[in-house]
Amino acid sequence: MNRHLKGEVNLPGSKSESNRALMIAAYGGFASTVANLSQAHDTTLLRQRLAEVTHGQGVRGVVDCEDAGTVARFMMTWLACHPGSWLLTGSQRLCQRPMKPLVDALAQLGAELHYEGEEGCLPMRIRGVDLSGGTVEVDAAQSSQFVSSLLLAAPMWEKGLVLRLRDKSASMPYIDMTLALMQHFGAEAHRDGDTMTVAPQPYRPTAFSVSPDWTAASYWYELAALSDSCDILLKGLGKDSLQGDAILSSWYQAFGVETSFGPEGVRLRRTPAGTGAVREPLSFDFTDHPDLFPAVMVTCVALGVPAHFQGTENLAIKESNRVVSIITELEKLFKFTYIINTNYINIYSSYSINIGINKIVFNTYNDHRIAMALAGLLMKSDNIAFDQPEVVAKSYPTFWDDLQMLEK
Repeated sequence: MNRHLKGEVNLPGSKSESNRALMIAAYGGFASTVANLSQAHDTTLLRQRLAEVTHGQGVRGVVDCEDAGTVARFMMTWLACHPGSWLLTGSQRLCQRPMKPLVDALAQLGAELHYEGEEGCLPMRIRGVDLSGGTVEVDAAQSSQFVSSLLLAAPMWEKGLVLRLRDKSASMPYIDMTLALMQHFGAEAHRDGDTMTVAPQPYRPTAFSVSPDWTAASYWYELAALSDSCDILLKGLGKDSLQGDAILSSWYQAFGVETSFGPEGVRLRRTPAGTGAVREPLSFDFTDHPDLFPAVMVTCVALGVPAHFQGTENLAIKESNRVVSIITELEKLFKFTYIINTNYINIYSSYSINIGINKIVFNTYNDHRIAMALAGLLMKSDNIAFDQPEVVAKSYPTFWDDLQMLEK
């Protein structure tokens, strides 16, 4: 991989926006009118599972969500309020990820759900009943998806929904994205602090175009920071976004990456001064932006930038334990010191130990974000490979093709 990047990138449509728009169309009972729908495997999977259940193919059957946490959590509420008997399940890793807060909330609303294995996890036996809504309290400390799953269904319930957060929610921007999309499709849905209110007012079909994915942009910001020079246009990406991960444009200034917003999209340029002036530790809070952790972590270690990360407590329950995964792989190339605590990580000085010497094969842990974050290290060494490069299809199927197309 050359160290001088120049070219244009068509980012995938936002998986988060796409999945929410698909659920809204399903609850509203109308065909999707969504443009630029993500081609990510998770979105394709959600579309397939909704179609199977809607057309009766899943009655008394198995709904396999594979390794997709969003699909499982969104489908759980869908199945709970639609007639039928279902077994909701997924991969071994998915069956280890937390579901209990959503199960408890649905039970408060009258849903019939029963664990088939370990309490708090899939697989889950669900008998769909006619839920009418009401008032519910949700523990969303582990995932905002528990909240979004309930909110998306609420306009179709006779009593609507009043949802109160028990504690501070993880990833609050994703809840706000859910509410904004619901409003776009005609729902009366609002948030006042930790309380969300949704009126019983059905969705209406409305044109909507999914925005390019800001989380996918994080890997290009990382590549820009690790390059010798860079001029990349991320086509269609805009400053005004429903996506909280747009915070990238300000975060990466510290790494010498300039962001210019224009009519064609976002242009990234690497400034020569870059990180040479970084002496004090940088500080990042991932509470609302957990998916940015892998790219920022690799950037800091590869550039030898000390950093303090907070809001990291839920990274262990993603597609992999992302803290352990990324550190294990980075230690194949770099020597660095760090402290891991319950809700923060400190990274100290680092230096390369193995660049350009031996062939290194990175383990991706079947985690798309680990694979794409480690791909930035191609800016440091050509002598690396990946055990499962295809795992990027979960959110960004064309990632490797886009990487190869950048001109010198």
